Amino acid sequence: MALLVTSADGLAFRLPAVDATSDGRATPFTVRLPDVGGARLRLAGFEADGGVASGNSYRLQVEGLQLVAADGTTRPTELTGDWAMTAPGEIPQPVRTTGDGFAAVHPVELIAGGQFAYQPPTRFAIVPVKSGAPVAVLMTPGVRDALSLHVGDTVDLTLSGATLRVQLVGELAAVPTTTGEGVLLDLPAAVDALVQAGGTIRSIPEWWVGTDDASAAARAATELRGVTVLDREEAIEAAAADPYWRGSRTGMLAAALGAVLLALVGLMVDVWATARHRLGEFAVLHTLGATPRLLARALLAEQTFLAGIGVGVGLLLGAAVGATMAPLVILTPAAGRPVPPPTFVLPWVPIGLTAVGLLLAALAFSAFIATGIRQRVAAVQLRIGGER
Repeated sequence: MALLVTSADGLAFRLPAVDATSDGRATPFTVRLPDVGGARLRLAGFEADGGVASGNSYRLQVEGLQLVAADGTTRPTELTGDWAMTAPGEIPQPVRTTGDGFAAVHPVELIAGGQFAYQPPTRFAIVPVKSGAPVAVLMTPGVRDALSLHVGDTVDLTLSGATLRVQLVGELAAVPTTTGEGVLLDLPAAVDALVQAGGTIRSIPEWWVGTDDASAAARAATELRGVTVLDREEAIEAAAADPYWRGSRTGMLAAALGAVLLALVGLMVDVWATARHRLGEFAVLHTLGATPRLLARALLAEQTFLAGIGVGVGLLLGAAVGATMAPLVILTPAAGRPVPPPTFVLPWVPIGLTAVGLLLAALAFSAFIATGIRQRVAAVQLRIGGER
């Protein structure tokens, strides 16, 4: 037999009490309650499990139930209210209590074939009867749409082998799971409903903690026994130091430097080709009275305009591609979408410095070409005169 104990905040405990006996002898036993820091505990029921059925009925009898304080004093425990015998997949049956105990018989239907046939389990529980009000839940939009529910609707959910009646009271954007979809239940009400439905009680395997000082909370939680702490900030730091991530980051940095060099070559080729193409026009303008200094300023103004447009458009396209692709390539180790989803952050300082550097490089090359525009224009004028 085992005791089922819950606390006001929904913590559930299954406390092994005594092994079953087949000769009907009463076995006195004492169960030490868990230390919950002074919180009030509530007896949620009694569980019996005889393994695979080998008989037609199983009896559970409890009498002389008492509470023993730390100083050794005792006081009787009365089982008030209505109690019922429940088992997975069966309709609860009322159980008559005797104030400090009860006696219940759980019938089992054996399957023909003896030991060679699969026999049903014998687990059942004696639990208090509570109101059948549905448990309040919150659902993400994906779960709500999959169940075709609206706020205020009720539906049956299967949890831990028991059917739980729940009522949708609101929505939440996401939960920290692999897919971000899920259901949040009122823990105390859900535990009571699960215990009443099938005598099922499960410990909570995971807690989500939000705190302003994550490091202090992680250190405090690490001191708890039987607790494994997952610090998201520490996981981020560990991922940043991962050699595979360093290799990927180095590769992306090399690709970025290659893109910058390619842009520099493109700008220089464009400046050189534009100046070469415009030499005939500059020769005509010089013949009409334009000074070499004016022609140099015109070339610089033109290249500033063209280089500025190129750098600006490239910056906008790069930001658009990054905002579109970055969240798609960031996945969890299980190749799922992380929750919360990754946030796109554009480092304006290095990107702005890169854009300004490209623009200054284009202007510097344009100025270098403009310094020799007098000789180039004179050569073009001589060729024009010779052709004529």
